[in-house]
Amino acid sequence: MPTNDDLWPARFLLENSHPEASATSPDLLILNQPITHFDAFARLWKHTSYRLCADGGANRLFDMFEGDLIVQREHYLPNIIHGDLDSLRYDVRVYYAAHGVEVSQDHDQYSTDFGKTMNKISSRGPWTSRKDVLILGTLAGRVDQGLGLLHEIIREETKHPGLRLWLFSESSLSFILSSQHNTVRGLQSSKLFTENVGLVPVWGPAVITTSGLEWDVEKWPTSMGSQVSTSNHVKADEVEVATDAPILFTIERASRQPNQKTDIASRS
Repeated sequence: MPTNDDLWPARFLLENSHPEASATSPDLLILNQPITHFDAFARLWKHTSYRLCADGGANRLFDMFEGDLIVQREHYLPNIIHGDLDSLRYDVRVYYAAHGVEVSQDHDQYSTDFGKTMNKISSRGPWTSRKDVLILGTLAGRVDQGLGLLHEIIREETKHPGLRLWLFSESSLSFILSSQHNTVRGLQSSKLFTENVGLVPVWGPAVITTSGLEWDVEKWPTSMGSQVSTSNHVKADEVEVATDAPILFTIERASRQPNQKTDIASRS
């Protein structure tokens, strides 16, 4: 297991942290879930260079632009739509295909659309350094699907040690802490997050030590069914977490982003 990790999750949501996408930029994976915050979505889009829709995720992207906003749709074209395509609407497929978007089908019934698109992403590797993938998805709705998504996230990071997945759900940002020592910074100064944070051992028992939280712990055994640090509070701009096994770090996003604009045209 890696020994140190310096994490700055706010950079994906800041207006000018990486203003131009490049070949080394993160990838953006859009799952088949509602896109609830356009401003956050647009910032993630700008910081990425390769954008994928997992099957019905293309419907969600398409439907975000309605009424007077339809003219903006052509400014947000994914690179590819991939999956078994059982959820992709005909009108959405026709529109994106007509605009040069690749539509690719995978009939494998032993993998989810998330797994299929992750295979597409990994086929573009290997990576000589860290590869970030930003995921627009959800842990709400069906419990089995939410747990399944968490399972697939750690599976992919286990298969590809250079890969880091960042899950942007309706109200939170979640990611795995797999290094022995982790520094998560910019949690207060970015003004992108609330104080609400959780450290969840969803993949098995762990022993953790923290600093920067309201209720810090030292060499604290944590496991599902015993004791878990949920509903904790961030009290410093940098939070230190030492862990002997992978755990999920999840923090609530602020409802309004700094310098948020309401004009969708300015995001294209």
